[in-house]
Amino acid sequence: MTSPFTQAIGIDANWPPDVGQRIAFNSSGAVRNGFIKQVRWGLVWRDFVLDDGRVIPEHKVIGCPEPPVWRNAKEVSQEEREAAEDRLVTMSQAGLDPRDREQSFWAELNQYLAYTYLRFKDTGLEKPGLE
Repeated sequence: MTSPFTQAIGIDANWPPDVGQRIAFNSSGAVRNGFIKQVRWGLVWRDFVLDDGRVIPEHKVIGCPEPPVWRNAKEVSQEEREAAEDRLVTMSQAGLDPRDREQSFWAELNQYLAYTYLRFKDTGLEKPGLE
C-alpha cells in the first residue's frame, strides 16, 4: 500500500525493494546485481546491504526514485551522529580500508561526510571572502 508521503514525492508502492529481492546497481561504470540482506537508513540515505556484504547506497540502485529521498540533516539526532562517529573510529582502529567502495567503512564515511556537508550548508551562514 502506498502511503501519502510516498505518493506526494512520487515513489510507488514497490520502493524500497524488500529484503531478499535482487537489485541491479551502478558500480564502477558497470551494472552489477545482488540480493538484499538488509535495508537501513544512514545519516542521510538508505543503504542496501547485500548478502555478500557489499553496501550499496540507494541512489546507485537502478529504479531509485528521482530525485532520491534524503533525510534533512536536522532530523539526525545527536545519538545517531555519535553512533556513526563511534562506528567510524572502530572501523579505523580495526585497520579497515576506507577506499573499498562497496564495503561498510566507505558507506559510513560517505554518509557522515554528506551529513556534515548538509548540516553546515543549511546554517545560512555566508561564505567568507565571497562578496
